[in-house]
Amino acid sequence: MEDEKKKDVGAEATTENTGADNATEDKKKTLDELLAEDKELQSQYDLKVTNSLKTAKTNWEKELEDKKAEAEKLAKMSEEEKKNLQLEEAIKRATEAESKLNARDLEAETLKQAGSKGIPLELIQTLDFTKETAESINSKLEIFEKTYKSEREKAINEYSKEPPPQTGDSIEGSKPEGQMTYEELCKLSKYKN
Repeated sequence: MEDEKKKDVGAEATTENTGADNATEDKKKTLDELLAEDKELQSQYDLKVTNSLKTAKTNWEKELEDKKAEAEKLAKMSEEEKKNLQLEEAIKRATEAESKLNARDLEAETLKQAGSKGIPLELIQTLDFTKETAESINSKLEIFEKTYKSEREKAINEYSKEPPPQTGDSIEGSKPEGQMTYEELCKLSKYKN
């Protein structure tokens, strides 16, 4: 039933306008015009806007409460405690920045090594450089290299497989010469002139 209402609203949203040259144009109504005409649509729209505002208000209040709690916590602290807290926060930010920088450097070095070893870069993208060490990366690169080379060799061997060449007179599934008919013997290359 709601789909029918939506179709009705869509049908009402466009009207035909005939001009002097009898050309028809579709004129779309604005949102305000649609809401003024359909009270049910107006109530649904109001409900959605109200829900959005409630959600935003709840988020703002929570954020404000968190800031107030932090301010009260800081107000209760002594100067020494405030300095220690600021120092801890600065150390935490510095450690995070250093970790990100090390991960970026490790990734760059890994990509360089993988390129020189012929390892596809798609395999390198599976690694999380923030949690890896240089030693673990090296061992994984060795595993990637061995696996990639063996898979490449399998693919090359499979691709290059050819049926064994047939020698002149031997035909697979053929009978021994003693059991062949005269016509079959004539077809053999060693009996052709």
